[in-house]
Amino acid sequence: MTDDRGVSTTLNYVLGLAIALILITGLLVAGGTFVETQRDQSIETELAVLAEQVSSDVAMADRLAETTSDNESVRVGRSLPPRVAGSSYEVSIEGGSDPQVVVQTTDPEITVTVPVRSSTPIESSSVSGGTVAVNYTASDRLALEDEQI
Repeated sequence: MTDDRGVSTTLNYVLGLAIALILITGLLVAGGTFVETQRDQSIETELAVLAEQVSSDVAMADRLAETTSDNESVRVGRSLPPRVAGSSYEVSIEGGSDPQVVVQTTDPEITVTVPVRSSTPIESSSVSGGTVAVNYTASDRLALEDEQI
């Protein structure tokens, strides 16, 4: 007759550690995914706010450009944060029949688009985040530029 009681205690210990390791790994993976999803949603919300601010600047510059006489310039500047949740971003305005402001990050890749109302033609242009300005150019178009302080 052999004595298997020592093996049973060791086997129970190893199985308990394995189960605990699997549970902890599962929690870390699930928690990591949750945090990443929350970060992406936070970035998207912040980009939407920035896009709305730039869209309102374009609308303001449009209203001011309509009231100016020839050879007058209009410049509406705004200080935006240089980074969003640790990521750099780019702000662009797209002209055409359906003008819009597009704000996007590259890491993670998130893009937010907001429509713009403007009776003044818009020149497609883009700048990095930071201090930006909507400028009424000599070609009678609104364009986005880096603001020099």
